[in-house]
Amino acid sequence: MALSAVKQDRQGQSGMVILAGFLVLALALSSCATTRQPRQAPELSGFLGDYSQLQEGKGDQAALVYIDPAVDFSKYDAVIIDSVTFWTEGSEGSKGVSAEEQQALTDYTYEALHRELGKVLKIVTSPGPGVMRLRVALTEAKGARVASKTVTAVIPQLRLIATLGGMAADVAVTVGTASMEMEATDSLTNRRLAAAADERWGTKTLRGGLKKWSDAKNAIDYWAERVRTRIQEVRGGAKEIS
Repeated sequence: MALSAVKQDRQGQSGMVILAGFLVLALALSSCATTRQPRQAPELSGFLGDYSQLQEGKGDQAALVYIDPAVDFSKYDAVIIDSVTFWTEGSEGSKGVSAEEQQALTDYTYEALHRELGKVLKIVTSPGPGVMRLRVALTEAKGARVASKTVTAVIPQLRLIATLGGMAADVAVTVGTASMEMEATDSLTNRRLAAAADERWGTKTLRGGLKKWSDAKNAIDYWAERVRTRIQEVRGGAKEIS
């Protein structure tokens, strides 16, 4: 091959590598998903007590989910949101999450649920007809290990490539995670209306930011939005409260 042809070929390969890098970065920046569901089911904490009704979720449902098919959800127009709790396996199960951080995460979860559910249901504090009760627990949460140098955390394209098709093997190194269990019951009869257990991981994209708990908070925001959406769906597409 002539020297000029070899040079052009190398330039072309270099250009393709640079283009691939920009495409990967653009995809990472444009992606709306800042967390993703891992392939395996979450570990169960015991918060829900009875898990026999839960089945593997489909599509964008929680990893494990149950919805009572006999319930007329359209009759429920209000909800009591119990204080969110933080469940771990014991003193060693919190993985270094301090009491202050646990309180901050549960407060954030309650506020997110109150904000989203308030769009479609009346938030009340007393049981009554047409009132469901929502119990929620963070069953584990882990903050991301924030890199000391920003550039090493967000620039390498090869690390971003690993997030596009699935989580890289070293997910625990830089990514935060959060697991959740929730149950909706009739406020008067305590009949279980729905229940779910889920876990979400960060995606190591620029949108996720570099704060320690950004991935956990993104997961909480996602769950709050999905709970609101599911309630709208089972209530026959009820419109948001103006």
